[in-house]
Amino acid sequence: MEVERYKNREFSHTIISNKRIVSKVHYHDEYELYYLVHGETNYFIRDEIFKVKEGDFVFVPKGVIHNTDSEECLNNERILLSFSDSILTAEASEHIKVLSKEKLIYIPQKSRHIVEELLNKIKNEYENKPDFSKELINLYTLEILVLLCRLKETSTRDLDETERIIQSISEYISSNFHQDLTLKSLSRKFAMSEGHLSRKFKSISGMGLCEYITFVRIHNAAKLLSQTDYSLTEISSMCGFNDSNYFSSVFKKIKGTTPYKYSKYKKSL
Repeated sequence: MEVERYKNREFSHTIISNKRIVSKVHYHDEYELYYLVHGETNYFIRDEIFKVKEGDFVFVPKGVIHNTDSEECLNNERILLSFSDSILTAEASEHIKVLSKEKLIYIPQKSRHIVEELLNKIKNEYENKPDFSKELINLYTLEILVLLCRLKETSTRDLDETERIIQSISEYISSNFHQDLTLKSLSRKFAMSEGHLSRKFKSISGMGLCEYITFVRIHNAAKLLSQTDYSLTEISSMCGFNDSNYFSSVFKKIKGTTPYKYSKYKKSL
Protein backbone atom coordinates (compact mmCIF):
# COMPACT_ATOMS: atom_id res chain seq x y z
CA MET A 1 0.00 0.00 0.00
CA GLU A 2 1.45 3.35 -1.02
CA VAL A 3 1.00 5.34 2.15
CA GLU A 4 3.77 7.62 3.30
CA ARG A 5 4.05 8.67 6.91
CA TYR A 6 6.14 11.78 7.38
CA LYS A 7 7.89 12.39 10.68
CA ASN A 8 9.69 15.45 12.04
CA ARG A 9 8.60 17.67 9.17
CA GLU A 10 7.79 21.00 10.75
CA PHE A 11 8.20 23.64 8.06
CA SER A 12 8.91 23.73 4.34
CA HIS A 13 8.64 26.30 1.58
CA THR A 14 8.71 24.78 -1.89
CA ILE A 15 8.62 26.32 -5.37
CA ILE A 16 7.97 23.99 -8.32
CA SER A 17 8.30 24.98 -12.00
CA ASN A 18 7.18 23.11 -15.12
CA LYS A 19 6.23 19.94 -13.28
CA ARG A 20 2.99 18.27 -12.26
CA ILE A 21 3.01 17.65 -8.51
CA VAL A 22 1.34 14.48 -7.27
CA SER A 23 2.05 13.57 -3.66
CA LYS A 24 1.57 10.02 -2.44
CA VAL A 25 -1.24 9.40 -0.01
CA HIS A 26 0.21 9.93 3.45
CA TYR A 27 -0.61 10.82 7.03
CA HIS A 28 1.25 11.96 10.11
CA ASP A 29 0.77 12.40 13.83
CA GLU A 30 0.85 16.19 13.62
CA TYR A 31 -1.61 18.76 12.34
CA GLU A 32 -0.69 20.29 9.00
CA LEU A 33 -1.34 23.75 7.65
CA TYR A 34 -0.88 24.05 3.87
CA TYR A 35 -0.71 27.49 2.24
CA LEU A 36 -0.77 27.76 -1.54
CA VAL A 37 1.23 30.87 -2.37
CA HIS A 38 0.88 30.40 -6.12
CA GLY A 39 -0.83 27.92 -8.44
CA GLU A 40 -3.75 25.50 -8.18
CA THR A 41 -4.11 21.95 -6.86
CA ASN A 42 -6.68 19.35 -5.88
CA TYR A 43 -6.52 18.24 -2.25
CA PHE A 44 -7.95 14.89 -1.16
CA ILE A 45 -8.49 14.61 2.61
CA ARG A 46 -9.95 11.29 3.83
CA ASP A 47 -13.24 11.37 1.92
CA GLU A 48 -13.40 14.99 0.80
CA ILE A 49 -12.07 16.70 -2.33
CA PHE A 50 -11.05 20.37 -2.31
CA LYS A 51 -10.10 22.62 -5.22
CA VAL A 52 -7.34 24.81 -3.82
CA LYS A 53 -6.37 28.10 -5.43
CA GLU A 54 -3.74 30.76 -4.85
CA GLY A 55 -4.05 32.29 -1.38
CA ASP A 56 -6.00 29.38 0.11
CA PHE A 57 -5.12 27.62 3.35
CA VAL A 58 -5.84 23.94 3.93
CA PHE A 59 -5.95 22.48 7.43
CA VAL A 60 -5.29 18.74 7.71
CA PRO A 61 -6.15 17.08 11.05
CA LYS A 62 -3.61 14.68 12.51
CA GLY A 63 -3.79 11.02 11.49
CA VAL A 64 -5.89 11.72 8.40
CA ILE A 65 -4.84 10.44 4.98
CA HIS A 66 -4.41 13.09 2.31
CA ASN A 67 -2.64 13.91 -0.93
CA THR A 68 -2.43 16.62 -3.59
CA ASP A 69 -2.44 16.66 -7.39
CA SER A 70 -1.73 19.85 -9.34
CA GLU A 71 -2.91 18.25 -12.62
CA GLU A 72 -2.45 20.77 -15.48
CA CYS A 73 -1.02 23.48 -13.22
CA LEU A 74 2.74 23.03 -13.55
CA ASN A 75 3.96 26.01 -11.52
CA ASN A 76 3.26 25.91 -7.81
CA GLU A 77 4.58 27.46 -4.63
CA ARG A 78 3.45 26.25 -1.22
CA ILE A 79 4.28 26.47 2.46
CA LEU A 80 3.74 23.60 4.91
CA LEU A 81 3.63 24.06 8.67
CA SER A 82 3.21 21.09 11.01
CA PHE A 83 2.63 21.13 14.76
CA SER A 84 1.54 18.79 17.55
CA ASP A 85 -0.93 18.85 20.41
CA SER A 86 1.86 19.86 22.77
CA ILE A 87 1.60 23.54 21.78
CA LEU A 88 -2.18 23.80 22.09
CA THR A 89 -3.92 25.74 24.82
CA ALA A 90 -7.54 25.07 25.78
CA GLU A 91 -8.62 27.99 23.60
CA ALA A 92 -6.50 26.79 20.65
CA SER A 93 -8.12 23.37 20.86
CA GLU A 94 -11.43 25.06 20.02
CA HIS A 95 -9.83 26.67 16.96
CA ILE A 96 -8.60 23.23 15.90
CA LYS A 97 -12.18 21.95 15.99
CA VAL A 98 -13.34 24.80 13.74
CA LEU A 99 -10.55 24.34 11.21
CA SER A 100 -10.86 20.54 11.22
CA LYS A 101 -14.48 20.88 10.23
CA GLU A 102 -13.94 23.32 7.36
CA LYS A 103 -10.43 22.33 6.19
CA LEU A 104 -10.38 24.71 3.18
CA ILE A 105 -9.90 28.22 4.57
CA TYR A 106 -10.42 31.20 2.29
CA ILE A 107 -8.82 34.46 3.42
CA PRO A 108 -9.72 37.66 1.51
CA GLN A 109 -6.87 39.20 -0.48
CA LYS A 110 -6.78 42.31 1.73
CA SER A 111 -6.09 40.20 4.86
CA ARG A 112 -3.66 37.57 3.57
CA HIS A 113 -0.57 39.64 4.32
CA ILE A 114 -1.31 39.36 8.04
CA VAL A 115 -0.97 35.58 8.05
CA GLU A 116 1.80 35.58 5.43
CA GLU A 117 3.87 37.81 7.70
CA LEU A 118 3.59 35.26 10.52
CA LEU A 119 4.59 32.43 8.17
CA ASN A 120 7.67 34.44 7.16
CA LYS A 121 8.55 34.97 10.81
CA ILE A 122 8.31 31.22 11.42
CA LYS A 123 10.48 30.58 8.36
CA ASN A 124 13.13 32.98 9.68
CA GLU A 125 13.10 31.29 13.08
CA TYR A 126 13.65 27.87 11.53
CA GLU A 127 16.39 29.11 9.20
CA ASN A 128 18.35 31.26 11.65
CA LYS A 129 17.63 29.36 14.90
CA PRO A 130 18.12 32.28 17.32
CA ASP A 131 17.64 31.87 21.06
CA PHE A 132 14.11 30.92 22.11
CA SER A 133 13.12 30.20 18.51
CA LYS A 134 10.94 27.24 19.48
CA GLU A 135 8.91 29.32 21.90
CA LEU A 136 8.34 32.02 19.27
CA ILE A 137 7.43 29.47 16.60
CA ASN A 138 4.78 28.02 18.90
CA LEU A 139 3.37 31.47 19.66
CA TYR A 140 3.30 32.44 15.97
CA THR A 141 1.56 29.16 15.12
CA LEU A 142 -1.13 29.74 17.74
CA GLU A 143 -1.61 33.27 16.42
CA ILE A 144 -2.08 31.90 12.90
CA LEU A 145 -4.80 29.53 14.12
CA VAL A 146 -6.67 32.41 15.75
CA LEU A 147 -6.37 34.60 12.65
CA LEU A 148 -7.57 31.86 10.32
CA CYS A 149 -10.70 31.46 12.42
CA ARG A 150 -11.20 35.23 12.60
CA LEU A 151 -10.47 36.18 8.99
CA LYS A 152 -11.89 33.22 7.09
CA GLU A 153 -14.77 33.64 4.70
CA THR A 154 -17.02 31.08 3.02
CA SER A 155 -15.77 29.88 -0.35
CA THR A 156 -17.56 27.31 -2.49
CA ARG A 157 -15.62 25.49 -5.19
CA ASP A 158 -17.71 23.32 -7.48
CA LEU A 159 -16.61 19.76 -8.17
CA ASP A 160 -17.28 18.15 -11.53
CA GLU A 161 -19.70 15.23 -11.75
CA THR A 162 -17.05 12.51 -11.48
CA GLU A 163 -15.40 14.20 -8.50
CA ARG A 164 -18.76 14.43 -6.73
CA ILE A 165 -19.36 10.72 -7.29
CA ILE A 166 -15.88 9.78 -6.02
CA GLN A 167 -16.44 11.94 -2.93
CA SER A 168 -19.79 10.23 -2.34
CA ILE A 169 -18.12 6.83 -2.65
CA SER A 170 -15.42 7.87 -0.16
CA GLU A 171 -18.06 9.08 2.29
CA TYR A 172 -20.01 5.84 1.86
CA ILE A 173 -16.89 3.77 2.58
CA SER A 174 -16.16 5.82 5.71
CA SER A 175 -19.67 5.12 7.03
CA ASN A 176 -19.91 1.46 5.94
CA PHE A 177 -16.37 0.11 6.31
CA HIS A 178 -17.72 -2.80 8.39
CA GLN A 179 -19.71 -4.12 5.43
CA ASP A 180 -18.56 -6.33 2.55
CA LEU A 181 -17.31 -3.60 0.21
CA THR A 182 -15.95 -4.53 -3.22
CA LEU A 183 -15.26 -2.78 -6.49
CA LYS A 184 -18.17 -4.69 -8.02
CA SER A 185 -20.70 -3.76 -5.33
CA LEU A 186 -19.68 -0.10 -5.31
CA SER A 187 -19.73 0.19 -9.10
CA ARG A 188 -23.30 -1.13 -9.08
CA LYS A 189 -24.42 1.14 -6.25
CA PHE A 190 -22.99 4.28 -7.86
CA ALA A 191 -23.81 3.33 -11.48
CA MET A 192 -20.26 3.47 -12.74
CA SER A 193 -18.33 0.76 -14.61
CA GLU A 194 -15.72 -1.07 -12.54
CA GLY A 195 -12.86 0.04 -14.77
CA HIS A 196 -13.90 3.69 -14.82
CA LEU A 197 -14.50 3.73 -11.06
CA SER A 198 -11.15 2.11 -10.36
CA ARG A 199 -9.22 4.54 -12.58
CA LYS A 200 -11.00 7.66 -11.40
CA PHE A 201 -10.82 6.78 -7.72
CA LYS A 202 -7.05 6.28 -7.86
CA SER A 203 -6.59 9.36 -10.03
CA ILE A 204 -8.45 11.60 -7.57
CA SER A 205 -7.56 10.02 -4.23
CA GLY A 206 -4.06 8.79 -5.06
CA MET A 207 -4.93 5.36 -3.68
CA GLY A 208 -6.52 2.29 -5.23
CA LEU A 209 -10.11 1.61 -4.15
CA CYS A 210 -9.29 -1.64 -2.32
CA GLU A 211 -6.31 0.01 -0.65
CA TYR A 212 -8.51 2.86 0.50
CA ILE A 213 -11.12 0.49 1.95
CA THR A 214 -8.41 -1.38 3.83
CA PHE A 215 -6.87 1.80 5.14
CA VAL A 216 -10.21 3.12 6.40
CA ARG A 217 -10.84 -0.20 8.18
CA ILE A 218 -7.42 -0.18 9.85
CA HIS A 219 -7.82 3.47 10.81
CA ASN A 220 -11.07 2.68 12.61
CA ALA A 221 -9.63 -0.49 14.13
CA ALA A 222 -6.84 1.62 15.62
CA LYS A 223 -9.42 3.85 17.31
CA LEU A 224 -11.19 0.84 18.80
CA LEU A 225 -7.91 -0.67 19.99
CA SER A 226 -6.94 2.51 21.80
CA GLN A 227 -10.36 3.50 23.16
CA THR A 228 -12.23 0.25 23.95
CA ASP A 229 -11.74 -3.15 25.55
CA TYR A 230 -13.13 -5.21 22.68
CA SER A 231 -11.16 -8.34 21.86
CA LEU A 232 -8.99 -8.57 18.76
CA THR A 233 -11.51 -10.93 17.14
CA GLU A 234 -14.38 -8.56 17.87
CA ILE A 235 -12.55 -5.54 16.47
CA SER A 236 -11.52 -7.51 13.41
CA SER A 237 -15.16 -8.38 12.69
CA MET A 238 -16.42 -4.87 13.49
CA CYS A 239 -14.03 -3.43 10.91
CA GLY A 240 -14.92 -5.74 8.06
CA PHE A 241 -12.27 -8.45 8.41
CA ASN A 242 -13.41 -12.07 8.42
CA ASP A 243 -10.05 -13.42 9.60
CA SER A 244 -8.39 -11.98 12.72
CA ASN A 245 -4.99 -13.33 11.67
CA TYR A 246 -5.24 -11.54 8.32
CA PHE A 247 -6.38 -8.42 10.15
CA SER A 248 -3.30 -8.56 12.39
CA SER A 249 -1.03 -8.95 9.37
CA VAL A 250 -2.56 -5.99 7.54
CA PHE A 251 -2.58 -3.85 10.69
CA LYS A 252 1.14 -4.45 11.25
CA LYS A 253 1.91 -3.63 7.62
CA ILE A 254 0.15 -0.27 7.83
CA LYS A 255 0.83 0.73 11.44
CA GLY A 256 4.25 -0.88 11.83
CA THR A 257 3.30 -2.83 14.94
CA THR A 258 0.87 -5.55 16.01
CA PRO A 259 -2.66 -4.69 17.18
CA TYR A 260 -1.81 -5.94 20.68
CA LYS A 261 1.30 -3.74 21.02
CA TYR A 262 -0.52 -0.78 19.52
CA SER A 263 -3.38 -1.12 22.01
CA LYS A 264 -1.03 -1.55 24.94
CA TYR A 265 1.02 1.50 23.96
CA LYS A 266 -1.98 3.79 23.35
CA LYS A 267 -3.66 2.84 26.62
CA SER A 268 -0.46 3.53 28.54
CA LEU A 269 -0.34 7.15 27.43
